[in-house]
Order: sequence, then C-alpha cells, then structure tokens
Amino acid sequence: MGKETNRVLGHADEADGIEEYDNPLPDWWLGLFFFTIVWAIGYGVDYHFLSQKSQAGLYLAEMEEAEKRWPVSDTPSEVAMTPEAIEAGGQVYTQTCASCHGPELGGGIGPSLTDAEWIHGGEPAQVVATITEGVSAKGMPAWGPILGPAKVQQVAAFVLSKKGSAPAQPAPGAEEDPAVADADAGGDPAAPLDGKAIYDQNCLACHGANLEGVVGPSLVDAEWIHGGELEQITKTITEGVPEKGMIQWGPVLGPDKIAAVAQFVHDKANEAL
Repeated sequence: MGKETNRVLGHADEADGIEEYDNPLPDWWLGLFFFTIVWAIGYGVDYHFLSQKSQAGLYLAEMEEAEKRWPVSDTPSEVAMTPEAIEAGGQVYTQTCASCHGPELGGGIGPSLTDAEWIHGGEPAQVVATITEGVSAKGMPAWGPILGPAKVQQVAAFVLSKKGSAPAQPAPGAEEDPAVADADAGGDPAAPLDGKAIYDQNCLACHGANLEGVVGPSLVDAEWIHGGELEQITKTITEGVPEKGMIQWGPVLGPDKIAAVAQFVHDKANEAL
C-alpha cells in the first residue's frame, strides 16, 4: 500500500480557501537527514575520543609548523655580528642614537653603552628588544616601528660590538660648548645662550646639521607638522612627540635652553622662506 498523499488536514480555521496538506517527506530526503545524524555522532566520537583532536591542538600544530617555516628566534644568533652589519649599524646609531647616548656611546641623556653590565640586559635578544620597544619611562622611544627590523638588527650589532669598551671621548654634556656652559657655570648670567650650540649637541643627529631633516622632519619647510610659530616650536620641544621618536626635552634642557634652541630653529626656518 502506497503512501497517502494530498491528504487535507481539514482545519476548521482555514481562510480564503487556503487548506493545509499532510504530505509525507520524500524518502531520499529522510535518508540524507538520518545519515547526517549518524555521521555527526561518529565524527564527534572519532574527533574527540579516538583521534584525540581539538581546536586548541590544531592551533598549536599550525603554529609549530609556522615556526618551522618562518622561524622567529630570540637567541644570540639572531644578531649577525658581521663587519657589514656593524658598519651599517654605526651609521644608523649616528643618525638616531648619538644625540642621547653620545657619539662614542659614552652616555649623555641616555646611559653609557660601553659598560660591561646594562640596565635592561646586554644579551643580543635583550638589546634588540630594548631598541625595538624603547623605554618610555626614561624617554627612549620605540625604534622598532621607525627603523624596521633590519636596521634594529644592525644597530644592535654595532652597540654589542662596543660593549665593555671605554668611551674614546667625553659624552655630550660633559664638555658643553662654552657659549652654553658659561651661563650654567655661573658666567655672565645676562649673556644669551647659544641656541645653535644647544641644537648641535641635542638635535643635529635627528634633524640634520642644516635643519634639513634626517630621522626627524625638516625644520626649514614652509609648513610644519606641529606648527612653526615660536610658541608652537617651544611646546613641541618641551613636550616632545613620543609616537614619532622625539623625547620630551623639557626635563632634560630646562626652559632657558629650550627657549634658546626654539628661537634658533624659528629664525633658521624664517631665513629659509
């Protein structure tokens, strides 16, 4: 006996001549439906209990495979101590680090890098991490996004090559330009501070000898990112631009030196227009 089809249920509340039929589902559809139920039960038992698989396990397996294909190591071999890397790192250091750590790594605003023991660790991986992440509490910016991994590796190689050596010359600030030092040492208090000397000691490495820009932007353009008025320049120097790698010079130089170097920069910028 075949299945009864087109059987009207005969609801009393039919409306507008619309009736409800009780047609059975096709056998092929019911077969697939029950098959998926059986498959799901079997798959779940195999996945979790027989094969001991899990989402966390698959993730760890994928990460392990990725580590093999693209190894990321923090071992000492990560820093290539080759003559080429050290030479390139020296150039990067001069442009970005000398203003704070001294041209001979003897320290200035930042600590000496020629000591045998370092504050944040002297192992290659630690040096790379310090350069990359910076030390915001001490005013050192995160150089990783600014320099990129290759240059960070190079400057780390250069710094490591100087570890434990004595500075060949006094660090910046140990012997200031006479025009700067006279007022600090109780010379003529009325004598104006030499803004150029202050600039050369603290700003030249990033902004260039002629204010043309190196790591930092040019200071002789017609338009400035943070404003070219004297008050704006003073504010920028005082507060710094940490996200761009410029430290807060206010606690380092003090208001008088900042006023002098701001006036020097302002005058040079107007001369270039």
